[in-house]
Amino acid sequence: METLDIRPALDQISGQTHHKLAAGEYLAQQGSNGSHCYYLISGEVQLEVQDPELDRRARLPVTFTAGDVIGAKELLSATPFPYSFIAHCDIEYVAIELQALRQLLQSEPDFYQVMLGSLAKQFDVTLQKQVDTALNQAPIKEVEFMVSGANEAHAAIQSLSEKEIDDAIMAIAKAVNKQADNLAKLTVLESGMGVLENKIEKIKLGTLAVAENLQGKPGVGSIIENQDGTQGLANSMGVVFAMIPVTNPVETLTFKCLIALKSRNAIIVSSHRKAKNVGNQTVEIIQNVLKKLKLPVNLVQTSQLPSSRALTQAFMTHENVHFILATGGPSMVKSAYQSGTPAIGVGKGNAPVWIEKTCDVKKAANDVVFSKSFDNGIVCGSENNLLVDSVIYDEFLHSAIEAGAAVFNDFEIHALLDVVFPDGHLDSRFVGKSAQDVCDELGIKRDYPVKLILAETYGQAPDTPLLKEKLLPVLSVTKIESDEQAMTLAKTILADEGAGHTAIIHSQDDELVKAYAQCADVSRVLVNGAGTLGCIGANNGLQLSWTLGCGTQGGGATSDNVSYEHLLNIKRIAYAQS
Repeated sequence: METLDIRPALDQISGQTHHKLAAGEYLAQQGSNGSHCYYLISGEVQLEVQDPELDRRARLPVTFTAGDVIGAKELLSATPFPYSFIAHCDIEYVAIELQALRQLLQSEPDFYQVMLGSLAKQFDVTLQKQVDTALNQAPIKEVEFMVSGANEAHAAIQSLSEKEIDDAIMAIAKAVNKQADNLAKLTVLESGMGVLENKIEKIKLGTLAVAENLQGKPGVGSIIENQDGTQGLANSMGVVFAMIPVTNPVETLTFKCLIALKSRNAIIVSSHRKAKNVGNQTVEIIQNVLKKLKLPVNLVQTSQLPSSRALTQAFMTHENVHFILATGGPSMVKSAYQSGTPAIGVGKGNAPVWIEKTCDVKKAANDVVFSKSFDNGIVCGSENNLLVDSVIYDEFLHSAIEAGAAVFNDFEIHALLDVVFPDGHLDSRFVGKSAQDVCDELGIKRDYPVKLILAETYGQAPDTPLLKEKLLPVLSVTKIESDEQAMTLAKTILADEGAGHTAIIHSQDDELVKAYAQCADVSRVLVNGAGTLGCIGANNGLQLSWTLGCGTQGGGATSDNVSYEHLLNIKRIAYAQS
């Protein structure tokens, strides 16, 4: 359609002025309230969308040309500009005041047609999709700065001796652990979940225990002699991006920083939004140690921008980020694997626990109550579903009650399901709350402080939320009549939720332990111990770790307790054999 020229009409009214702009200058800025709209005489103007939260901007595939009217809708409605208008080349335009615009609309039908055509460009039905796409592809200044600094820091530490690396690891661990009380208090305050004393203990396990475990281990540049005659040469990866969960914010962050340093990688950490402040404080402690040791501070970084999926995605997809350690919700872990960057993610826990008739019943009950009440049950490898042999069922429940558990009756279970698991899902406000808090909320009383809630599954539907992961001190209890029933139910529970993570058995029968391990589709089977400390390897010979692989069955790339070896590339040297 031929472009309509309304300049003769413009010349007949007051309230309009002619202007010129050079390429790259802004005609109007996003968010501003304009006092004019603009009739473009020559040149081209493009739309630019700005994201002030992440400090990024992007051009949109929308171009205004000679004869278009820009900003009329915003001027008439007195609303801010939704986009910026930027000169793509040198332009000439007429600025039209509100009164002049109204006069033109009344007297010039041609102008009305021009304005509608221009509005159609700006408010095309696909424009929001174009905005989202453009912003997702636009670089974020802080991300670019941090990734660049991380790569420089990574290069700077490759020549350090292994002793210097180990000394730095121990210094960081001691510094964070020294602040364990304050960090634990901040964690409880910020996240609203967990037990202060247990968080202090977890921080120790994520700092000093990890550092001690890493001391003297072969690192980058080490020659590893293999039994087959080949040799392995360890190399670092580069820059690791690590997502940190709200359930273990200090210990997981510190753990990932320590294993990154041991493998001579730089690391950028992203804390959960409900633990961002404590995450920032932990990083600050670590950076202060790096400064004292005259090591690059950018070895460990965290963004100061508000936590968001867009920010996380920008790090995960950056071409100069080389690996992702994803500990978080299922959607975040899935996005890590879909990012195009190599990754290790973790799955959900939902450990079935077979209390087999040959076990030490009192010890098993004490272990269960201690473990699931530890930090209010938010460790992913903790107990979730008890399968108790019928011949010891009453004895076990009695021992559990003596240890502080409350066995709910049918009425209490109904209240628990209605309030804590509405619509069949755990209400997030109860995550990490104590068993006593839950009882108080439900108006349920015992004559002792309740550490753990036991809910029997008899009469419950197969899809009851009681048989799913429960990140609070609540356990399902099922009476078991045979070994086959125990193993079948364990398999069923894990098939629904928790595959690849952890299963637990209390038994003195080695053959049944092996049979249970064979049937349970998990990466770790814990025997005669507490799940919370056992899953991370604190007391049983497993690799000490705060990132627990769940294998392919759990949607992951490894079934190991992740450590620094997973952040190394191994170059193999093989000699020809005669």
